[in-house]
Amino acid sequence: YMDNSDYDVIPTDYEEAKKQAQEALAEAGYPNGEGFPTITYSTNDSGYHKAVAEYLQQCYKEVLGINLEVEVVEWSSFTPLRRAGDYQMARNGWVFDYNDPSSMLELFMTGNGNNDGKYSNPEYDAMMDNTKIADKDERFANLHAAEEIAMEDYAMIPLAFYNDFWLQSSSLKGSWHSPYGYWYLQYAYVE
Repeated sequence: YMDNSDYDVIPTDYEEAKKQAQEALAEAGYPNGEGFPTITYSTNDSGYHKAVAEYLQQCYKEVLGINLEVEVVEWSSFTPLRRAGDYQMARNGWVFDYNDPSSMLELFMTGNGNNDGKYSNPEYDAMMDNTKIADKDERFANLHAAEEIAMEDYAMIPLAFYNDFWLQSSSLKGSWHSPYGYWYLQYAYVE
């Protein structure tokens, strides 16, 4: 366990985050999005992904002045498209395989088979290699440092996280819903 009270990944001040994005765009030479090329955002057609794409399209235009075209691709074509790097900007997602930040952060290491964005930074890789140590506090500090590198490089832009909603009778006992999203009903019974 580590105290994360001073470590913010998700900005809580929308107006400040918006201002920073606009300043970064202006610093890059595109004030108010002027001269910035249209971006194509590829996404699959299931779940809420199309709605997220439409929201991004609206925000990019209203906040940054950038045109974002949405390309909706059926799942059987979407994964090969993304793996081949045949996109400008694409939706991706991951569910933790095990309860540790490395389950997510290792995806961005050079050569990882699930690194669809082909992100590569030797400093990031070295920091992730430094997480294979026994000292818990130092290990988590290195994981945080690696995450900071990836965020500064915009290796990914976290947008949302999955939620499960369910209705369960109070008479059902012995079931368990794991943090990974799996239901365990082998010991369930009705009282």
